[in-house]
Amino acid sequence: MIYILSVLIVLLLLFLIVTNIQFKLFYPSKNKLRILEYHSISTNGFEDQITIKKDKIIEQFEYLKKNNYKTLWLSEVDALKNNKQKLPKKAVVLTFDDGFLDNYTELYPLLKEYDFKAVCFMVLGRIGQKVDWNGKFISDNMQLMNKEQLLAIGSHIELGYHTFKHDNYAHLSLEEIEKDLQLCQEVIAKENLNVFPALAYTFGGYYRKKGPKQDQFFELLKKYGIKYGLRIGNRINVFPMKDNYIVQRIDIRGKDSFETFKKKIILGRRKLF
Repeated sequence: MIYILSVLIVLLLLFLIVTNIQFKLFYPSKNKLRILEYHSISTNGFEDQITIKKDKIIEQFEYLKKNNYKTLWLSEVDALKNNKQKLPKKAVVLTFDDGFLDNYTELYPLLKEYDFKAVCFMVLGRIGQKVDWNGKFISDNMQLMNKEQLLAIGSHIELGYHTFKHDNYAHLSLEEIEKDLQLCQEVIAKENLNVFPALAYTFGGYYRKKGPKQDQFFELLKKYGIKYGLRIGNRINVFPMKDNYIVQRIDIRGKDSFETFKKKIILGRRKLF
């Protein structure tokens, strides 16, 4: 009987340890950072993996506001980390990839209305262009913001890197990645943009396998002043982050139900197992 009880206690402890690692359930609020990943907002009822209807994102913003979530820029997270300060309770970073025109026409007014902040990761070589990402996730609004719009949104939207032309770094050589970073920085300098040095990996792609090649990749990011690399992963980050180049984001998909959204906010993913 004692043996069985001991085994059950060990199993329970293992379950709690694994649960805490996966979902950060037992970490204090000051050590939990949620980074949400969005892309495009539609006003015509269209939704897919990367496009969310405007009424849905309003419902989500209402939830965050009602439940006292505090939105931060990545530059603010970085400052808190460097100064060894605590996060505010229920800290969340709203991120939007690619820099679609609707981030100016729809997101920016919503951020002002809710007094929220967000980070837009720009495809820096496609500013102001119409794109379709090789035929994937096509909607009626695949235009990216232009320079004037990027300059206009600075009160509520911080800019970040999302490669030069939407390439997957996992499929590029280190030499090609270095060229991509050079081109990004040339655009930033030419257009006089204020861009925080954080990179959202396109398609979540980077050198995932630990070893010399990953080390060289991370050293390359450091060489070009990139402070953070953001992947997908559907996990809540422990703050302060130890691995700056594998920061995790929670993927908010256009077809997620409101209940799914709430579960992702609480757990970092849709379900425990």
